[in-house]
Amino acid sequence: MYNKFISLSIYIGIMKMKDQMILKILEKEGKLSTRKLAMKVGLPISTVHRRVRQMEKEGVIKGYTAAIDHEKAGLPVSMLLFINLAESNKREKRGNLDEIMTKLERIGEVCEIMDVKGNEWDLIVKARLSALKDTTRLVERIREIEGIEELSSTIVVGEKKL
Repeated sequence: MYNKFISLSIYIGIMKMKDQMILKILEKEGKLSTRKLAMKVGLPISTVHRRVRQMEKEGVIKGYTAAIDHEKAGLPVSMLLFINLAESNKREKRGNLDEIMTKLERIGEVCEIMDVKGNEWDLIVKARLSALKDTTRLVERIREIEGIEELSSTIVVGEKKL
């Protein structure tokens, strides 16, 4: 009985590692066939198919997206904006934060919003723009959002998706 428990524990551990491998590969190559994916992780095609479908069903895999060359798409400039909320918003944070995030989402250049802790900022926003001259206009638009007290920005000069 003890050996069966150890064997089952080892099997579960191996499957979790294989699931992580599947996820890492799919993040980079979302259109990879199940056959090629199975070859890369060293599992039978039927097992990989079942594991992927199960992760989709559980919401681990939310969908499949395209890897975009932003320069070729006409959005070569990436920008990070570091935002602090006004003190009154920090006291009533959740409701006001949701409202501010909704306003940020409506700005077409904004592609990611992160609610962060452990540093001096409340939010980090990633934006993509077609030209450097557009950065000033974007910063001004974001500064106009009620509840934002402080904003700092930086231009991203290089990115690598892992």
